[in-house]
Amino acid sequence: MYKNILITILFILIAGCSKPTPEKTPSWYTNIPQDYKIFYAVGASDTQEKAKKIAIASMRESLTMEVNKLFLDKNNKLQPISKDDLEKILQHNKDVSNRLSLRSVRIVKHKNFNNQELVLISIQREAIFSRVKTISDVKLHRAEEANKRGLNKSAIDRFIALKPIVKVYPILASLAGYKQTLISTYNANDEFRFLKNIKEEYINLKNSINIYVLTDGNSRIFSSSLKNAFKEMGISTKNSTDSKNAVKLLVTSKTEETQNYSFNQSKSLIKLTTFDKEKNKISFRQHTFVGKSRKSQMEAKQQSALHLKYKVKKLGIFEFIGFKKQQ
Repeated sequence: MYKNILITILFILIAGCSKPTPEKTPSWYTNIPQDYKIFYAVGASDTQEKAKKIAIASMRESLTMEVNKLFLDKNNKLQPISKDDLEKILQHNKDVSNRLSLRSVRIVKHKNFNNQELVLISIQREAIFSRVKTISDVKLHRAEEANKRGLNKSAIDRFIALKPIVKVYPILASLAGYKQTLISTYNANDEFRFLKNIKEEYINLKNSINIYVLTDGNSRIFSSSLKNAFKEMGISTKNSTDSKNAVKLLVTSKTEETQNYSFNQSKSLIKLTTFDKEKNKISFRQHTFVGKSRKSQMEAKQQSALHLKYKVKKLGIFEFIGFKKQQ
């Protein structure tokens, strides 16, 4: 009896050993290789070409997440970063990754597993870095030159000079972050400090500038659009010159009312003169606006005021009142 049991056990063991070993998922797929010089990603699909496309999409996503970590780090030189700025930077991180040319990506390993094509792709980090750096260098140089041209200027002129730099602040920060992430030896701290200083100076100027708008009786209808344009930029329009960088904007106008066929026509010549606290004239500009109405001269003048509003939006409020746009 014991002999039969032993024989049965032996047959079971032999049968178990004869079963084929289950195929395993390749280790390079489950544990993506890490290298400070090479970026890797994996993908799977029914064809190798589709798998490669999925791997490239995964590579872009991984790269975005890697750069995002840099800005979420409390020790980043840009910190503290406002919620609004952080959202813009993270969005640019995603946009940069999605626009990057990854044509030099190659398949380094592939395997058919469970009727799926698995691929491992790679690209040299230096290749991505070079493309990012080319774009970043041009944009950063423009920002640095704009900053230099705005040095030793009045508060408003300095504010005007910094505004376009602040506008591209998120993309410049994002590109600097990419460079530091892609090449471990690259240090973007100088770029981060430059951007942080510009942003802080811009905010301080915005908080210190006050435009005191004075109008004659004929020009009150035009002043609201001017004040609103300043307020939309975060510039104060208090009726005071107490603040450090306060100026007076004198708005005067002359209106001609005529009848043009069946239309009432209102033509206003508007003069805008800005004075500093010492009553020195620092800017001047004039514009002419024409409004028409079948109903009344008042409605015609309101139409001319509407044209003024559109012109302010097109030019920008400071250029509209006579300050030169920084080139």
